[in-house]
Amino acid sequence: MAQADIARLIETHKDQLVQQWVAAVRADQSLKSDADLSEGGLIDHVPMLLDEVCSLLRAEQRPGLHNMHEARVHAYTRFRQGYRARDLVREIALLRLTLIEHIQTQLRAATNPHTFEDYFGTIHALNFYLDEELRYGVAIFTESNDAPPQLHASEPPPMPLT
Repeated sequence: MAQADIARLIETHKDQLVQQWVAAVRADQSLKSDADLSEGGLIDHVPMLLDEVCSLLRAEQRPGLHNMHEARVHAYTRFRQGYRARDLVREIALLRLTLIEHIQTQLRAATNPHTFEDYFGTIHALNFYLDEELRYGVAIFTESNDAPPQLHASEPPPMPLT
């Protein structure tokens, strides 16, 4: 089973995954920043973020500033919503756990064979993507003067929010 097949497992259950993640975020008593958000405000870019992750898995591309638009928008949106940085970290950790548990459950139930290399390659790519979002989020929160972080000259600027 290739990364593209695992991407399909995520896409097929995307709405369910988002709802499981929302429930996990709402149930986490250590999170405070989400209290004032409606469900739509909490969900915001997460479905598109999952689409982006699946596209990268399918293409077996390494995540980076050039192909992580939704992750950057998600982190910047949380900053603009007044989120605490530690809550963004927890929120992304809960998304990571939701995805890993889903992939594990789906692969256990799959009738077609898969290799550990496929599984670990996918988990590695997923972790790298979410870690890059965290890296960008940390830059936003630590370099905040109400503007996106300064990037190196070789990196494109963040996409504006519409």
